[in-house]
Amino acid sequence: MQTSQVTLLQRRDEKMITLLHYIVVWMMAGYLIADMLSGISLIYLGIDLKVSLIYKTPLFGLLLLLVGRYNFKLMLAILAVMVVLMVGPVWSYYSVLRLNLLFADFAYVVKIIMPATVLAYFYVMSKQAPEWTLKWAKRILWCGFFVLLVNFMFGALGFGKATYKVGGEDEGAGSTGFMMAGNELGATYLLLFGYALHNVWNNASIRYFALLAVITVLCGVLVATKTTMLASLILIFMIPIVNEREYLFHFTWLKVKILVPLTISAIVVVIMIVDILESVGLWERMVFFYEKRGLIMILWSGRDQFIIDIMQAYIHQSSLFEQFWGQGSSIGLKNLYGKPGVEVDIVDSLVWFGFIGVFICTAFYLLLFATSAKLTTTKWSVYAPCVFLVNGLLTLLSVLSGHIWMSGTLGIVLGVLNSLMLFEVKGHSVTQTSLAQSK
Repeated sequence: MQTSQVTLLQRRDEKMITLLHYIVVWMMAGYLIADMLSGISLIYLGIDLKVSLIYKTPLFGLLLLLVGRYNFKLMLAILAVMVVLMVGPVWSYYSVLRLNLLFADFAYVVKIIMPATVLAYFYVMSKQAPEWTLKWAKRILWCGFFVLLVNFMFGALGFGKATYKVGGEDEGAGSTGFMMAGNELGATYLLLFGYALHNVWNNASIRYFALLAVITVLCGVLVATKTTMLASLILIFMIPIVNEREYLFHFTWLKVKILVPLTISAIVVVIMIVDILESVGLWERMVFFYEKRGLIMILWSGRDQFIIDIMQAYIHQSSLFEQFWGQGSSIGLKNLYGKPGVEVDIVDSLVWFGFIGVFICTAFYLLLFATSAKLTTTKWSVYAPCVFLVNGLLTLLSVLSGHIWMSGTLGIVLGVLNSLMLFEVKGHSVTQTSLAQSK
């Protein structure tokens, strides 16, 4: 083959790869729109068109292929983790012969591995084109923020899905807009609004931060879950504190100035939560359960009983092989309540994917948290304070309400946000730190 023909083929290959990169980043920037379209089809057409699934499946495949082009061993490592996680569910399939459960388990594995795959993509691209990669990481997060904001605006106007059903079939309280998964929406809201607040605090005046703080609280109240309302308060008060960076664990006047309004706001939010729970008829039920089984019942909303039941099935009705490798959601066929999961991530990952599965998930999220914590306390950190705060809150939510480790709504932006730690370079401009201290 002549040299000119080889050169032409190389150029065509480069153009195709470049096109695929732009397809991938634009798909990541707009994936929440696909989630909204899935909700719209279900709410207003009464059918699930699987828009989100059709959208994210090729995205996942493209991410793997592009990771493999630059780092084949890293792609093989991701595929190896997927194979390991599927050992238990595949073994269980030959016992129960329920193909729908096997497909559901594979979908959960893809959701588990998606943040790591996104992070791997940004890792390899940070080596190839760091400026382009950082620009698109930030653009994806901002796009997600504005899409979520538009979704909340529709919810405030009365469109979409109510968070709680009250009284009649058409009556409801709160709104998740066109997003169907309320808990996953709350976690995604926490991440994207946390990122926006972090940027405004560091790069704009206190006036704009106050405006965004008000919008954040209003959106949290609109959704009307404990997670979103408390998360909104934690974000607006903790973002300034974590941005003290190397002074994070020192006594400062900023912490004193924040303590008083934080206490007052917390009391107000608690009162609002009580009013909302009373309006939807849940307050008396919560009081009853508190008197019966204490605070753990309130925090887990009855999940403690499901945890006890499913762990009985895991310990006494599962083989050693199933305990180590998992058995997928078919464990729901063994327990008293017939529930395949309990919405507590560490428990669900244990019973579905065994000891090996919970080890992989726990190690991954602990690594993210530890890395962001270490970077936060350096004076030159730019993105780490936000990543550290969000990772910490999501870790807490994974225990209290689940839907973090296996979230289709959260996974992509979670990987993108943590990829920002790849761009923390020692000696970076510390103007953000100075601005935060001056506020």
